[in-house]
Amino acid sequence: MKKQLVFIATPVLFALAFFSGCKEKDAGIAIIWTNQAEFASYTELFNSSQSKYRVIVEYKDNPADSLINAKQTPDIVIGPWLKGEKTRSHLIPIDYLFNELRISVKQFYKPLLELGNIGGRQYLLPVSFNLPALIFSPDKQMLIANDFSISLDQVQTLSSEFNSSKKGVFSKMGFSPRWNTDFLYITTLLFNSQYKEETKLFNWNQTALSESIKYMRNWTKKINSSIAAEDDFQFKYLYDPPYKLVTGGKTLFSYMSSDDLFVLPQDKIQNIDFRWITRDNRTPVVDGMIYLGVCTKTPHLDATEAFLIWFFNEKTQRELLDRGKKIGTMESTFGISGGFSSLKEVNEKIFPLLYPSLLGHQPPSDTLTVPHILPNNWETLKKEILIPYLVDVAAAPEGKENAVLSLNDRIAAWIKTH
Repeated sequence: MKKQLVFIATPVLFALAFFSGCKEKDAGIAIIWTNQAEFASYTELFNSSQSKYRVIVEYKDNPADSLINAKQTPDIVIGPWLKGEKTRSHLIPIDYLFNELRISVKQFYKPLLELGNIGGRQYLLPVSFNLPALIFSPDKQMLIANDFSISLDQVQTLSSEFNSSKKGVFSKMGFSPRWNTDFLYITTLLFNSQYKEETKLFNWNQTALSESIKYMRNWTKKINSSIAAEDDFQFKYLYDPPYKLVTGGKTLFSYMSSDDLFVLPQDKIQNIDFRWITRDNRTPVVDGMIYLGVCTKTPHLDATEAFLIWFFNEKTQRELLDRGKKIGTMESTFGISGGFSSLKEVNEKIFPLLYPSLLGHQPPSDTLTVPHILPNNWETLKKEILIPYLVDVAAAPEGKENAVLSLNDRIAAWIKTH
């Protein structure tokens, strides 16, 4: 869907840029490479807001990968996985915009901003992010004391109390981390497994990863009795969307990322409640945060700077959100570029007006944790190496988990075939 939106919009933006650009030949036309469809609309609004500069969008399925292999780079790149070693060599530091007080450091979430800092220089600016949430039926709200978050231990305890079985057959089961592969991965982040880029693809904290796996296996055994019981329950009942599972009363919790949660139709989202997932007062940001960088040797620095200053502004983002609501894109895409804004004030003041269910549930700025530097092909590595490992080791029979092919062996096998 995103790709289609961009391909439709881009020719229009190219035409607008060239026809209008004739009036301001010196200003030039800045080019953005991105996989974020929303920027077609954003640049259109920028171009119509003033007559001096023009910015156009070119779609790239993986902007980071395209930048690495490019003979000629754009002015701006926007997307995930831009901090990898091969990608960041194509970017220039832009913290001078802070020094000149043209973009305020204070408006950003500190952990997100720090991830874009390399060697003490700001190479990347955060655009948007998402958070992991557990949804539940509103009639269970009294079980959860905190209005913002719920810890992994609390989920386990409440799930145990919710469970109902007869002769080992469950008619209700609160939750299992094994039901959702994204949640398996989120759990390892909650235990601070610290995945990061390395010469052999990626590295991790083995102690933390082992602890997270042990925790999930103990959950299966002690709370839900066995792997077979969880699998049987999943086969019988877990075929509906997450919101139906919790409102139907068969499960207590279901996992959803914020970008999926807040595009639910109003008649569905008003019938569920949610909390951000935490452990040790830490809430991990979901992978795939969107960042913006300025490429080396950009020929249109004035236009590039003008766009950055315009975009990272509370008033501008209010206009972008209002426009999204007016033209209907909010029905399929959450917030700013598919997530929460990187600007705190936008999330706290504007988002609740457009997403009423966010009232009292804004992102917790003091507990957010972000990943380490990850490879530009992290989604592929995660899908083909890490997730299969987590699925296998979480489902291994008691005493057989050590027989599961290790991560290191999987990495070696993957490298041989790629």
